[in-house]
Amino acid sequence: MVNSEAIDSASSVSTARYLLACVLFVTYLVILGVAYNGVWQIMLNFRYSKGKKTRQEREIGMNESLEGVSIIRPLKGIDPEMSSCLESSFVQDYPSDRFEILFCVDDPNDTCIPIVESLLKKHSHISARILVSQNYNEVSRTSDEHFGPNPKVNNLAKGFLAAKYDIVWVMDSNVWASSRVLKRSVRCMQQNIDNGRPVHGKRSVKLVHHAPMAISVADTEYSLSPISSGSNFASSGSNGHHKRILKKFGAKLDEMFLLTSHAKFYTSFNNLSVAPCVNGKSNLYRRSDLDHAVSQIPKRGHSSAFFNSPEVLKDAFHFTSLGPGHAIKFFSRYIGEDNMIAICLWENVLGRTGMTGDVVVQPLSGEDNSVNDYFERRTRWLRVRKYMVLAATLLEPATESILSGIYGNFAITTLFGLGAKDNQYFYWPLFLIHMSIWITTDYIQYYVLIDSAVHSDKLELLPAWMDSKSLPPLKRSFFDWSLAWLGRELLALPIWVAAIVGHEIDWRGRPFRIKQDLTAEEL
Repeated sequence: MVNSEAIDSASSVSTARYLLACVLFVTYLVILGVAYNGVWQIMLNFRYSKGKKTRQEREIGMNESLEGVSIIRPLKGIDPEMSSCLESSFVQDYPSDRFEILFCVDDPNDTCIPIVESLLKKHSHISARILVSQNYNEVSRTSDEHFGPNPKVNNLAKGFLAAKYDIVWVMDSNVWASSRVLKRSVRCMQQNIDNGRPVHGKRSVKLVHHAPMAISVADTEYSLSPISSGSNFASSGSNGHHKRILKKFGAKLDEMFLLTSHAKFYTSFNNLSVAPCVNGKSNLYRRSDLDHAVSQIPKRGHSSAFFNSPEVLKDAFHFTSLGPGHAIKFFSRYIGEDNMIAICLWENVLGRTGMTGDVVVQPLSGEDNSVNDYFERRTRWLRVRKYMVLAATLLEPATESILSGIYGNFAITTLFGLGAKDNQYFYWPLFLIHMSIWITTDYIQYYVLIDSAVHSDKLELLPAWMDSKSLPPLKRSFFDWSLAWLGRELLALPIWVAAIVGHEIDWRGRPFRIKQDLTAEEL
């Protein structure tokens, strides 16, 4: 006789597997939908077409209606290719009497100041100046303009108060933008459009941002072939060669992350506009909108999902009561001020984000860019996001190619009979198809963005490190590219685990802890 308990147990396991497969199959379809929506948006809006103007460029029209803009660039130390990155603000295709550039520096002896001064002399027809913090203390690395643990916001605050115009373009010191970005961004906000298409619904574009890219710019430093003996990192033997690769491979991983996984989901979330998703490399918004948004925080009280603790409500009231331009100081309490600003505009002025089909490019030199450096950077920002959007952070591994391929494979083999033989849970041909499609679309997307950056401006305005004849990404073999891609994919899950189990954040050499109200506390 057949044991009835064994039959019931087998039936229960089969039912549980089927229900789990249903959940995972839906998850798999949603992840693929979001991911490939991002790929489609990149193909549609970022692809370079020679001799063809984009829809938004055709809509730009006359310059008379363009509003004034204050470009604010916080500086600290010297970044790779810093001069060309900063100079990109001076050569914007925008009426010169309608924008200004404010360079914000804490330390009056900062090594970046001579670079800025040379640019001020070179472009004397542009309204630009350096703003230095008052009473800077070299020991504590703080000044009288210290409002919270976030040094970038503390540095920016004087720029917001000195800004001549309501629209501010906050741009990190280590990124380059083409000369067309400012005009397109202002039109995006003025005409309420996102990537050239009108925005409909109750939300309007209140923050314009640009897809962040990183490009490794030193060919010999990033090549997997042995580095010449004249290199600073040269050493004898194959062991030394492997050490050199690991020391500089982090830059390739950064580049790969921003141009593949990050780019597709970043553009997709912006297009879907279900919640803000903003990187602070290059953001444009109205100072008056930010003032008003922060002033609404105390009025909303505990109804806000993000701004609800007594200290937060008190600070929001205090800084907005100081007058126009002071609201930026409120965000000095947060490590991820960029996304918190976007959330504040989203919650309190019904604002959404918009993109222009432009990228901003961070050149990476390879110095201090080891695999461990990359691992720590990604871990740090995942820990910040863990407190901002816990549910999304917990689900993040499901968006990665390898893990999604595994659970998608299990779901499909269960639901569609591929696993019927010997109770199979995994079907290798299906997994290989999944991974082949993923790497192919990543490869195409990667070079669409690279091509977009290389052809984003007039030849005479492109910096030397973006010369298409020598740019390392354009010279790499598929083998070199695929090694970086595979390294990025394999490290995704270990980085996520490290971020979830840890609580402290090492930021610019200082340890921080994120509190329950999302504010940061320096340890």
